[in-house]
Amino acid sequence: MTKFAFNSRRKKIFGLLGGVVCVAIIITCLVLFLPKYPNDSTTPSSGFGIIAGSAANHVITDVVETPFSTYQPQSLSYTPAISPTEIQANLGNVDLQGLTVSLDVQKQLEQYGFALVDEGYEDLYEIYDYYSEKPMFVTTDLCLHSYHVLYDISLRLLEQQFFFQGFETMLLALREDQLAQITIVSSPLIQDALTRNVAYLSVMLYLLNNTNTIPSAVYDLSLAELERINAQEVAPSPIFGYVEDYTQYKVRGHYTKTELLSNYFKSMMYAGRMGFLLEGANGNIEMGINHTRMALLLLSSFDTTINAETVWDHWDRLYQPTAFYVGSSDDLTPREYYQLWQTAGAPAGDALANSTLIEGFIVEAQEYRDPAINSMFVDVADVKVTKGFRLLGQRFIPDSYIFQQLVYPHVNFRFLPNGLDIFSVFGSVQAAYHLYSENEAHPNYSPQIHQLRDQFGNLTDNDWTQNLYWSWLYSLFPLLRNATEGYPGFMLSGAWTDKALMTTMGSWAELRHDTLLYAKQSYGLLSLISPPKGYVEPYPEVYARLGSLVRYMKTGLETRGLIIPHFHEKLTELAAIFDRLVGLSIKELEAEPLTEDDLSFIVHIGDDLAGIVRYYDPSLTLGETEKRTAIIADVHTDPNNGEVLEVATGDPLVIYVVVQDHKGDLRLTRGGTFSYYEFVQPIDNRLSDEEWHQLLDTNPPNMPDWILSLDPLLLPELLVISVEIRKP
Repeated sequence: MTKFAFNSRRKKIFGLLGGVVCVAIIITCLVLFLPKYPNDSTTPSSGFGIIAGSAANHVITDVVETPFSTYQPQSLSYTPAISPTEIQANLGNVDLQGLTVSLDVQKQLEQYGFALVDEGYEDLYEIYDYYSEKPMFVTTDLCLHSYHVLYDISLRLLEQQFFFQGFETMLLALREDQLAQITIVSSPLIQDALTRNVAYLSVMLYLLNNTNTIPSAVYDLSLAELERINAQEVAPSPIFGYVEDYTQYKVRGHYTKTELLSNYFKSMMYAGRMGFLLEGANGNIEMGINHTRMALLLLSSFDTTINAETVWDHWDRLYQPTAFYVGSSDDLTPREYYQLWQTAGAPAGDALANSTLIEGFIVEAQEYRDPAINSMFVDVADVKVTKGFRLLGQRFIPDSYIFQQLVYPHVNFRFLPNGLDIFSVFGSVQAAYHLYSENEAHPNYSPQIHQLRDQFGNLTDNDWTQNLYWSWLYSLFPLLRNATEGYPGFMLSGAWTDKALMTTMGSWAELRHDTLLYAKQSYGLLSLISPPKGYVEPYPEVYARLGSLVRYMKTGLETRGLIIPHFHEKLTELAAIFDRLVGLSIKELEAEPLTEDDLSFIVHIGDDLAGIVRYYDPSLTLGETEKRTAIIADVHTDPNNGEVLEVATGDPLVIYVVVQDHKGDLRLTRGGTFSYYEFVQPIDNRLSDEEWHQLLDTNPPNMPDWILSLDPLLLPELLVISVEIRKP
């Protein structure tokens, strides 16, 4: 069994060293390993480990009205007042509360106040089993994971109960009208464009349900496209003519659970990725004209009625909720094209055979916003050719944008990003420290980071509450701060800062996993009479922001009539738990005593949260694969080397923490945290959760170096990675 704690500096030096030698080594380490902050925006703010002016400093204090819902922040006021009690040798002054730990864990507890241990758990909730009668340490990991589970389940339920049928109905109506138009037009150009549109729609319909027949006129063309999708290789599209990365159509995330979800994944991926371009590669104007003609002909069918509703009604019911969950399309939408088309007089049918008319439309459309994220296989010189219309385009997400800005060609010869890039841009000093070598390896990396940091540092309340995705990221920011005077002793080392950073990265990996289908991936270019005395990891801002996020989600769904049985009650219960954790963590920080009721709440929280995410309908129950905390998502594609960057959470770790009560008395508690992985896979082997679990069980990759270090010291039961130098 491998057990470990953290390092943010260098390995512990064992052996007897003379005083002079020790001093020399310490001075050398300070010179070599401490980050070198220039006198600019990267200078950390006083004591908090967040770079001045960066996004992580942003605090929402006013109610924000958004197109989806109302975001209501909680106003917190407290003064940390803990005077840490020194831990004696052999934990002599610590009440173990019935817990038994090894000597190696004991040493870590003596030195840092906490230790992380792999005890073989696969489900985070198991660690918080009420019947274990263990003194609970309630972690932010547990709370973030619980939100992830409900977010993921709710999205899955919406897809099964609302989106699938609505998507199919919309596609059938569009195809029927496009087929009808073929019979009344005379221009060969228009007939060819309509035929390709019918093939395009038939591919999505067949992917949704293979009982949807393919019209004979487009059978061969549709079949050729379907064969490309099934082959999952990089190849030219028979319908559109440009190169498509068909490896993206491998079913991943929660979409492997049922055949319906798998089919929905592939069909929606096609709708999100395949675009009608304004210009072809290498200046291929003809491709742009043909694609734009197809797009305008498709738009002409959006006014088709279906049981007193139009295609637009169905499109809105698909687009708006997914925009609430993930974000707005990074590509031009049917609404934007329709506006331009109406301005041009809404030409349709044979009138669109006029290439001059199409070229005029292209000129106008080029004035509209450019996509911020490239998700196609294109050369540097052709990056602008990705602009165009997509039926349900994949969404702009800030992390994919950051990734694309920090790889080639923006950063020379850097073809894959690092997950730490995201939180370095958001302002984490710790993340920036771990990425210090990038400045030397890639001279233009630092200027890009500075530019992005300024850009995100200037965002507003409306930006951070524009949808659930952005608000989830905002909820993580308090974890990036270093604890200061008045906080518990176990939070005052650089080791804890790394633990908090791993929690942040783990939650971000869950976010990317949940939104894998819709998020636009960048391309280069989760009753005892006397209860044990537990403790809440004191991050009141995290719990407050999670509470606001849950209420934001609930009202947004209610506004759109997307009522899922029992789900809204679960959101109400989850928000109430987060509110209670805000109060408990403030009590702890202000050295106030926890009541018997408080301690009882902590004892039961694991079962309470597990109950909230549990469904009794067999079709909604989490399978064994989903109960396992480990998930994976590919987040960036490098077309140059045929690789993808995977980020993942592994099996949960047990964390032992020495906490103190309002009297200064110490006791030992136990909880669970994320583990985090990041590694490269071949482009044709993007991993599903099931494949990730198999890899974890047979040949797991190493965790990132900033977690495990390059040359860790493996003891019989504990991998010790100590921290001896605290950054400013």
